[in-house]
Amino acid sequence: MKDKPGNGRRSNQDDRPFDPVKEAPLLSAYVDGELDERQRARVEAHLAGHPEARHEVERLRRLKEVTGAMRISEAPDEVWEQFWDSVYSRTERSVGWLAVILGAVLVGGYGLYQLVAAIVTTSELPWYVKGGIFALCFGILLLLVSLIRERIYVRKRTRYDEIKR
Repeated sequence: MKDKPGNGRRSNQDDRPFDPVKEAPLLSAYVDGELDERQRARVEAHLAGHPEARHEVERLRRLKEVTGAMRISEAPDEVWEQFWDSVYSRTERSVGWLAVILGAVLVGGYGLYQLVAAIVTTSELPWYVKGGIFALCFGILLLLVSLIRERIYVRKRTRYDEIKR
């Protein structure tokens, strides 16, 4: 009769001897309390007759204790200040923003060009719809230029340049 779940017979895995090489992860699971009753009984039976396995379980318990007590330490404020003030960090950020802005301008400009070309060449749109679209685009462009000018003006005149993060 083959072993089937629920037939009252133990599986072949439980009947065979404990293989410390292939089943080493069971020792870690035993230490972590992750085994079911049959697996735990099997590991405990192996531990009873093998001192080297008991030694390994103790080593795993100590390792679990040590790693459980470890905490990541934060870098001191001086280290962060040096990082934020470094030329490399400022240059890296500036180049990154420049690339993002340049990409957005190129893609946005191409899209706007395609939109204008499509509106001008189509005869299906009435003149007032075309005019409304041009007014909308012009207004957005004007607001964008105004926002950029304001940010540049404020940046040059800010009173909080000396404040550290």
